[in-house]
Amino acid sequence: MNDLIRLIYSLNDDDVAAFLAFAKARNQRTDVKNIKLFQLLQKGARRDLDIKIYGKPNKNALHALLNRLKESLIEFIAIQGFSNESEEEMQIFKLLLAARIFLEQGQFSLGFKTLHKARSKAQSLDLYAVLQEIYQTHIPYIHLDPKNDLEDIVNAYQNNEQLYLKESKMVMAYATVQKALKAHPPNIFEEVKKQMDRFDISIDQNLSFKSLYQLMNVATEAATLKSDYAGVSIFMNHVYNIVENKKHLANKHLYYHLEIIYLMAGTCFRNRDFTRSQELLGKLYVEMQKQKGKFKSQFQERYQLLKALNLNYTGEAQKALKELDDIKKPSLSTQLAHIMVLFQQEKWNLARKTMKELYHSDSFYEKKEGFLWVVQKNILEILIYIELQQPDLVESRMKSFIKRFKIRLEQINEQRVVSFMKLLQFYFDKPYEITNDEFLTKVEQSFEWKTASQEDIFVMSFYAFLKARMENTSIYEATLKLVNNAHN
Repeated sequence: MNDLIRLIYSLNDDDVAAFLAFAKARNQRTDVKNIKLFQLLQKGARRDLDIKIYGKPNKNALHALLNRLKESLIEFIAIQGFSNESEEEMQIFKLLLAARIFLEQGQFSLGFKTLHKARSKAQSLDLYAVLQEIYQTHIPYIHLDPKNDLEDIVNAYQNNEQLYLKESKMVMAYATVQKALKAHPPNIFEEVKKQMDRFDISIDQNLSFKSLYQLMNVATEAATLKSDYAGVSIFMNHVYNIVENKKHLANKHLYYHLEIIYLMAGTCFRNRDFTRSQELLGKLYVEMQKQKGKFKSQFQERYQLLKALNLNYTGEAQKALKELDDIKKPSLSTQLAHIMVLFQQEKWNLARKTMKELYHSDSFYEKKEGFLWVVQKNILEILIYIELQQPDLVESRMKSFIKRFKIRLEQINEQRVVSFMKLLQFYFDKPYEITNDEFLTKVEQSFEWKTASQEDIFVMSFYAFLKARMENTSIYEATLKLVNNAHN
């Protein structure tokens, strides 16, 4: 049933309405038990579902109904996905199918014309896998085609085969790197390079938009794990420049182009290049409107969240909070960012109220958002309880934090988090000593500091709390001071 629930939760409001209409149209009988079950699960009901639907215990019937509902949802999502595919790509597949039929029926002139049209469209979209199918269809009939030379087609086929192989290698390298990152290797960037070398990946304009996006996505995930976006900045700019040189194809690969712009804007933000990040967000917004806003719903929240973060770290906290408040049905990333901004504005009670909305277990959130997200959530929770002067909760949360996370943090070379928690414990125990020079020395000796230009903006944000208490300033003021000094 967990798979079914995850499927239901993956649907937005428009999808839910479309599925209900789909289910009603497919129901052959007058009863609507599948729709009733869907609505119960959507509202969070988990117990006594058979009694609520059938009026009496009937586990076997419920099990069968659950399976039928899951199959119906899978079919609906597949149909939706097919209808949302690139219209041009679907057109090429239709042309290829038609060409095959014409050639099999002996209508060679029409078949070759149709095949040529499909080939031309596929080449303009860098669809190497589709081109393989087109060439394989064409070559057996090439002796009947007076307008094409066998050698030319064979050469084109072989050249495309190399590009297709290169793209296939990229897919394998991407999967291998993703698996390697889950093991938290000690040197993430070396691991990424090793896998790229293993599959002999050269990064150039022959890579498709999808492959270029995958490269940027891998680099971003590696940077997140190491809190080192400065370390991937040159690489990200190199890949993005390749994308810019292919921008005449961008509209034909709109989804991946949007992803690439978003990743670049995020990298600039994490490196505190707020001006460029905001410029890229403006570009992202314009691109989101294209093709009648086809992908707007998929990027709207991420666009608003990154816009809010840029506002927050450029001194526009109230505008940032308004932007975050305007996000409907915020994701977990947005909720945590909202809590962080509220905390920086010292709105402790509102931050705690928002934190209480994250009521699932840490293991649940780790599956959803990853280990570092869970660590950040727990640190924020402890900081909130410190400011609300709830010593029992602070003590229990700190002990729990060290017990659950210390070893794992050390395994991924994040000892700085453990050091930060020890300093936080010292501040909590002896708040009156935090302004002493002795504590400042203790802070400086506790961390393996990066240069200001290399330090991650979110790492700075946590340290800003201690700095604010040491200098007797507001948390937000200390945060902006750290960020701006590092940027300058």
